Amino acid sequence: MLPEKRYLEDLETSAREMAQGAGLILKKSFGRKISVEYKDKNNLDPVTEVDRDCQNYLEQEIIRRFPSHGILGEETPEKPETDGKSPAAAGKSNDSDEPEGPAPDFLWVLDPLDGTTNYLNGLPVFACSIGVLHQGVLVAGALYLPWPNEDGGFILHCHRGGGSFADGEPVAVHESAQPVGNKLVGLPGSFAQGMRFGRKVKGHTGEPRTTGSIAYELAMTACGVMQYAVFGAPRLWDMAAGALAVQEAGGTVMARLPGTRAWRPLASPIPTWETNRPSIKSLRDWMAPLVAGNQQVAPLLAHNLKPRFRLMPKLRSATRRLQRAVKPRPRSG
Repeated sequence: MLPEKRYLEDLETSAREMAQGAGLILKKSFGRKISVEYKDKNNLDPVTEVDRDCQNYLEQEIIRRFPSHGILGEETPEKPETDGKSPAAAGKSNDSDEPEGPAPDFLWVLDPLDGTTNYLNGLPVFACSIGVLHQGVLVAGALYLPWPNEDGGFILHCHRGGGSFADGEPVAVHESAQPVGNKLVGLPGSFAQGMRFGRKVKGHTGEPRTTGSIAYELAMTACGVMQYAVFGAPRLWDMAAGALAVQEAGGTVMARLPGTRAWRPLASPIPTWETNRPSIKSLRDWMAPLVAGNQQVAPLLAHNLKPRFRLMPKLRSATRRLQRAVKPRPRSG
């Protein structure tokens, strides 16, 4: 059951105000030299002081406004979880392994800076994403997005059943029965190597763009700038606010959820919440392919996504099997 409309509106207003505050932090440091660390040994997954400053600001605001709610943030260090009644107590760190505890009914899902590499290189294509889950259902969200207007950015905000808005102005997904050849689409950088669209997707599928920010592409899809976007394996914090924004802008998000093989409209990222409530720790591992767009194009594309046949890997695999099959056996003495 959804929370009351007034409470949903309060969640949206709070998320919008927090996105504005995070946007001020991001704008202040954009284009300046900032310290960088990397979360992987290949130096491909950066995290900056700005990521952490935004994360800290958002966490403090949530605890102040909604002390009984939980928080799942990309840059939040893993901490001991609670029994779901007082998530704010999880701020006390512990050197032991993070215990398993049920996530609370309300969970704020945060990506303080999605598109960090773009941000570091001075490319204004990034987003701050703030989503709210209630018992596993996306119910409110807001995203800060850089934009060439007087404020240098805008806030995309929504709540379940209330529509999607950019700074208070309603937005809508691009409407068409088939992909349009001269409209932008968001595709992963590796799409051409591993995937293709089946024959039922007729004609030109659009002008592909890879922005480096899942939250940004979902927002652009909600606003009708991109006609659709395909994502290989976004995390929960990448997609929570943007997926709801697409749905509330009149679109749909198709998902192949963990443990399933079929594409279905995304009703809830965690449909088993009531029967098997997850822990916040387990939600860190959530990933699922998504296709976002209008209510005709997104299902059409999702059901016609095919793995691309790659000849050389198939030949190498077949050669190895053949070599093992004909390998001479040692003679017995």
